[in-house]
Amino acid sequence: MPILPFYRIRLGLPLVAALALSPNAMALVLNAPNSGTFTMNLDTVALAPYAGGYYLSTYWDAVAADPTDPANSGGGLVGQVATAEIPALNQTFAITAIDGDIAGQAAQRFQQATSADFHIDTENLAGGTAGQVGLAGVQGFFAPNYPPNGAGLVNGDFAVRFDAARQNHGGSGWYLDNNIYFTMAVYDLSNLSISWIDADNWQFSGDLAMSPENAGMLMGSALTDVGDFCLGTGSFAGCGQVSAVPLPGAIWLFGTGLAVLGGKGRRMAIFGSEASHV
Repeated sequence: MPILPFYRIRLGLPLVAALALSPNAMALVLNAPNSGTFTMNLDTVALAPYAGGYYLSTYWDAVAADPTDPANSGGGLVGQVATAEIPALNQTFAITAIDGDIAGQAAQRFQQATSADFHIDTENLAGGTAGQVGLAGVQGFFAPNYPPNGAGLVNGDFAVRFDAARQNHGGSGWYLDNNIYFTMAVYDLSNLSISWIDADNWQFSGDLAMSPENAGMLMGSALTDVGDFCLGTGSFAGCGQVSAVPLPGAIWLFGTGLAVLGGKGRRMAIFGSEASHV
């Protein structure tokens, strides 16, 4: 089997125009995903100050969150939010079909289709304002001290979108929209990294920063890092899964040694970003 080239680029905040110096041989426009996953890992300590105490208590995957089930209306899901905290790792949201609009959704549900015009330019990590990646799945949070007597809240029917105007408040331009009840950015995507083999096999990852809109609703600080994400399609589907049990140090050292032995590709620093071809 031939070995395919593998490319990676990482970019911190803010975006820098100097990325135009990236080598043209590495530049590629990545296509809208036909399938894949968006994995989210939340930091429970970072979430705790919001709403006077805020934690993940319920998670519905794509099947359990079926938007055509009348019991899964926005109000129905809020009524199902549990009060006990659950682990906030490895929440996986399925990518919706391209232009696959869903008819007959329950009240307050607006699951989004992935749009054919979604793309990511690997030279500057920009996207198109009109494009989006739709995600299937819902999160339920409980805030026992939320006025007046505690509350369950839901986020879901997410869409990954790009808007350069969000760079004005310190974001990367990429963000995650909630579409249950109403559309609102819940997380800005920061400290971005992208890896690809070709236009249809790629992963896009980074940190989840609490959006100014969501921070205002939850009475907390904007753009605080509250977790990480990985959007993967093709051979990268399933990326971002983490183990709750740390591996022994000897295994980490052994793995590092292998990485050093195998990492003979060229590497180039570009004004605070890093690109490599292995």
